[in-house]
Parts: sequence; C-alpha cells; structure tokens
Amino acid sequence: MRISIIGTGMIATEVISMLRTEGKGIEITSLFSHSDKDKAQSLAKANRIAHVYTDYTQLLKEDDADFVYIALVNSAHYDYVRQALEADRNVIVEKPFTTSLSQAEELASLARSRNLYLFEAVSLLHTPNFKLVKDSLTRIAPIHLVQCNFSQYSSRFERYLQGDIAPAFNPKLGGGAMNDLNVYNINTVIGLFGEPLTTTYYANRGHNGIDTSGTMVLSYPTLTATCTAAKDSSSPSFTIIQGEKGWIRIPTTANEFGSVEIMEGGKLTSYQRNAYESRLTHEFMDFKDVWEKKDYKRMEEWLDTSLAVVKAIEAK
Repeated sequence: MRISIIGTGMIATEVISMLRTEGKGIEITSLFSHSDKDKAQSLAKANRIAHVYTDYTQLLKEDDADFVYIALVNSAHYDYVRQALEADRNVIVEKPFTTSLSQAEELASLARSRNLYLFEAVSLLHTPNFKLVKDSLTRIAPIHLVQCNFSQYSSRFERYLQGDIAPAFNPKLGGGAMNDLNVYNINTVIGLFGEPLTTTYYANRGHNGIDTSGTMVLSYPTLTATCTAAKDSSSPSFTIIQGEKGWIRIPTTANEFGSVEIMEGGKLTSYQRNAYESRLTHEFMDFKDVWEKKDYKRMEEWLDTSLAVVKAIEAK
C-alpha cells in the first residue's frame, strides 16, 4: 500500500517514523506541506521520501499513492478530505474526523457514492487490547457504569494563559480538550456500546471560550458513561468498566490502550496483547488489510462509528 503524507506536524512525523520501522508493506510516496517547504524537504530527506509538494491540487494530480493520510489542524480535515475524495483518492484522516456532523455526513456519503475507502485514524479501536475488552464484556455483564479519564497538562497551557494561542487552544481551528483528548474516551465508549441515547458536556472554558477541560456524560438504557479530559490539569489516565459480575480496567491513556485488567469471580487477570512498539501500527495494518481484501463492509462499520462519535460530540 502506498501513502502520501499530508502534513509535517508531530503526529505526521510519528506516523512516518512508525511506517519506516514497523509498517511492513506500506510505502510513503510523497510529503505535503502548504507553509513550510524547508521543513518538509528536511523531513523527506531524513526518511528517504522521494517527492515533496506544497500544492495540494498538484499532488492529487501527480502522485499515484493508494491513500492520502491527512494530519493537519482539525479545522482543515473536511476540506482536504473532500478534495481528495473528489479526486477519487482513498483517505486516512486523523481524529477528530471533522468538526461538525454535517461535514462528516457529507464526506461519508461522498466516499460511499464513489466506492472509496475513508478511514479515521483512531488508534485504540484497532488494538488487540481493545478487541479483548469488547469480547470480554459479557464476562462482567450486565454493565452499569463506565469511567474514562484522559488528562495531560499541556505544555502550551502557560503560553495560552499569556495570550499566545496555539491551534490546540483555538476554537476556530477545532482545538480544545474534547477534540484533542476526550475524543479518544468517546471512541472507547461508542466503540464498545454503540451510539448513546443522549450526551451532555460539562466544560471548563478558558478566556477565549475554548474547553480546557470537561466531562461528557453519555446515557444508555441501563448504562451511564462519564468521559473526562483535561489540558489544564493532570491526572492518572484510565478507563474502568463496572458490571454486576466484575470490572475491567485499562490503566493507560485511551489512545494507547496499553494493557487490560479484568476482575471476574474475585480473580484479577492482567493482559497485554498489543503486538507493536508504536500505538499507531495496528490501525495502519488494519487499514492495509481491509483495503487489500476489499473488505468494504468493515470500512463502513468503522465509518459509522466515526459518524456516531461526531454526532455525540456535536450534541453537547
């Protein structure tokens, strides 16, 4: 599978490094940056990427990659994905999928109408540890409570307080604790239990209205989930699922899903089934597998999860 990387930020750099070391069968064909050609050229040279583009339209016309991987500021996702789909390109887009439900639904409809693959890169959903948890829910059922916390004091928060607003704290660019961190918690809950009946978001907002931290409550017929995330404070990160017959705990950040503990019948068992060093490898191997097998139904299931997450966040 051949991929063109759109972006040169932290996550794009992490993906490039992962693909070089663990991305067996995936080749990077080109690298795009709309604003920093020197950085792109340096990154391309260091990672033996043959082509660098600063014109997205030109890349879509010339590059013969099977997928474009879009790792840009959140507010740019919709436009870059739409242009790629209209050029009949398969797309992998970083989370959050889009910043509005109408945008998400339009892109999903466009991909389906053209029989194109559209994946959202949400690492946790593709880990063996997540699949273990999903398969183990019946062991502790019926389940009544879920608690998720993903809190990291941002290195940019002090600058934000002083008026230096990075994209992660800019509401116009789709920043905030929900889109940056809590989206992983929401994906955990919806990935395990499906679309909620209602969602309510209790946010702490900064001087420009951005949510610097907050808790979303997702309600189900017999289950309540609370999803907390913070960029203005820190806490141990975890997910705990409580059932009448036991509990399941993931004692890591939701984006890693690094290990699993299951308490059942008074016995605690720990598991670690993730197979790669990078938290990102499983998702790209899944995308490659689905594309090579032409398993469009599986892609559509993931796309439905993406739509449900955007809907839940927008309903806040």
